[in-house]
Amino acid sequence: MLKLVYLAKRKPGFAFDDFVRRWRMHGARGMEGSFWRHALAYVQAEPLRPTPVAGTSEAFDAIAIFAVRDDAFAAMTPDDIAGAKTMAQDELETFSAPIPTTALWVDEERLLDGEFGGIAAYLFFADEVSARAAAALALASGALHRIVVNRRRDAGPFGPQADTLPYGAIVELAASSVDALTNALGAGNAGLVAAADVA
Repeated sequence: MLKLVYLAKRKPGFAFDDFVRRWRMHGARGMEGSFWRHALAYVQAEPLRPTPVAGTSEAFDAIAIFAVRDDAFAAMTPDDIAGAKTMAQDELETFSAPIPTTALWVDEERLLDGEFGGIAAYLFFADEVSARAAAALALASGALHRIVVNRRRDAGPFGPQADTLPYGAIVELAASSVDALTNALGAGNAGLVAAADVA
């Protein structure tokens, strides 16, 4: 599996709610393309405003995960290539910068293999050791249904130059409710958010 995580900002001029609607349309456009046959997962994580967890960033407007089969880019057809150009143009009309400039290819390790969905937090770390320590604390909280350590994959389909986010690992945490997530990140685990470079 090839997995991409992007951390993006909205195009200037969009109010946040208008941006979210535009982002949803961007995702739907991708699903209509021929390349979608390779998709294994696609998740758009809309930030909660105001943030319910102290110390988390409001500097970004979009986090998304896109996972495809290992051979997806080796098996591209002319329709796939045309669709990629359409999506690249749509990115310029949606985000402040093209997605390839705000992305990281990762290998995932599921510590708690729950489903996507619910309320999620994404903690970005400069190094994998710090990410693993945070994931272990999160696992001990017992309040989450999904915990994934995503390690930077410099051997991704486009090489290390395609990893444009300056992080070594991303911890993905999901809970059934805001209360459950804030409890997992709360007083007992105050270091989770503080230890991350971006949360």
